[in-house]
Amino acid sequence: MQAVFIVINEPDALQDVLTGLLEVGVTTATIFESQGMGRAVMDRLSIFAGFRDVWKGNLGYNQTLFTVVEDGLVDEIVRVVKDIFAAGNAPGKGVLFTLPVSSFHRLSD
Repeated sequence: MQAVFIVINEPDALQDVLTGLLEVGVTTATIFESQGMGRAVMDRLSIFAGFRDVWKGNLGYNQTLFTVVEDGLVDEIVRVVKDIFAAGNAPGKGVLFTLPVSSFHRLSD
């Protein structure tokens, strides 16, 4: 099993990502609002406010989605998500990464 994390920097893309995940069979995920380091540094440490140009692109809040899936589904998820973000070449659209899950237990049942 793999934990799949998708950090989406384009708020309008969340619905497309969810639709794509449903199309490949992912029916459960957790979504939360997140914040990148550039935004956090500029918001909390005024001395770094002048570095806005270093962190180009979207410095707003992100949507982070994670789910746990069988290993065989990961390549399909990566393909679908990359297809969604393939249009245009603007940097900083987000990231996708996976981590192995050694144990998974539902808290109900």
